[in-house]
Amino acid sequence: MSPLPQLRIKRHSELRIVKGNPWIFSNEIENFSAVKNLEKGSLVEVIINKDDSFALAYFNPHSLIAARILSHNLNQKIDENFFVEKILAAKNLREKFFEKPFYRLIHSEADFLPGLVIDRFGDVFSCQISTAGMERLSEFLIAALEKIFPNCAIIFRNDVEVRKFEGLELYVKTVRGEIADEIEIEENGVKFLINVASGQKTGWFFDQRKNREFIGSIAKDCDVLDAFCYLGGFGLNALKNGAKSVVFVDGSEELTNTLRQAQGDSEKVEIINSKIFDLFENPEFQKRQFDIVVLDPPAFVKSKKDFFVGLKGYEKLIKLSANLVKKNGILFLASCSHNATLSDLIGAANDGFRKVGRKAKLIRTFGADIDHPTHPALKESEYLKSLTFFVE
Repeated sequence: MSPLPQLRIKRHSELRIVKGNPWIFSNEIENFSAVKNLEKGSLVEVIINKDDSFALAYFNPHSLIAARILSHNLNQKIDENFFVEKILAAKNLREKFFEKPFYRLIHSEADFLPGLVIDRFGDVFSCQISTAGMERLSEFLIAALEKIFPNCAIIFRNDVEVRKFEGLELYVKTVRGEIADEIEIEENGVKFLINVASGQKTGWFFDQRKNREFIGSIAKDCDVLDAFCYLGGFGLNALKNGAKSVVFVDGSEELTNTLRQAQGDSEKVEIINSKIFDLFENPEFQKRQFDIVVLDPPAFVKSKKDFFVGLKGYEKLIKLSANLVKKNGILFLASCSHNATLSDLIGAANDGFRKVGRKAKLIRTFGADIDHPTHPALKESEYLKSLTFFVE
């Protein structure tokens, strides 16, 4: 018998878990009153069908997602070797597709390490832990990375708001080695300077790699608008592939200043520091026309309660953007709202085009790049969607 505390799942709540979903909600636990005083992040044994041992998980009685499954091997030791095995499997998969060491190494549940994201920038590993259970295991994580990558530097970007739901503090901390203020990475043949300590999320958005490549592939001789541009990934891919001009827009003055320093006095580049909706509502800006408009906003539907307001936000963004697109031009919209489905976004975009009298054809849908796998039993892991429209 396992020495771990037992988490007993209610009858009729077992099927979803048996089918592979790694999340267990607090209202699915039959003996919650008996385990509610366990320290957050404790390892537990999951019991189904009254007495059948099913899995090992970590548990947080203060979170709606009370437990996340780590292994279905009941003899598995959750230790350094456990992390070495999972990280090596993830590394070997990525190396089949990427020649250079710039990619997402661990994508949480999809790589069977729930609550953990690791982005790799050469020998620098930017880790983001979002759960109490993974936080308790972080020393094993560090040891595993040191074993696999002896020259590694490791930073914890544990400053995401979702940690508050787990009762965790927010912090950024370098836990091994030294990390430069700027790290050069290469993507699709384009070089970028990123700051893993202060940049958004883990410092870069590898998930959009293929979408940026796609925009670059159609950008020759085009005027391009890259809105919510961050460090200019879409626009710089377009310039590399022969775009006539690119207008970069972002609400962060720091980011737009970084772009200005990188681009110097290029006649092909215009950089605007402005809130996107304010700029797009400006009658003078509405007179401008682009062959390609790229919209890569932050999530508008961050939770289920934001659903209707968030979809209206996407509709409004399309309404304001549609007339910026030249006749027979391209409009690209990305969404990282996992609470909004692809169909939801298509409906919102359709309403936006319709309300300004533009006709559009949906010619491409895409998700995240291959280093962001999805867990087949966890719909929430399929978060990024993109829509590309041909606008008549």
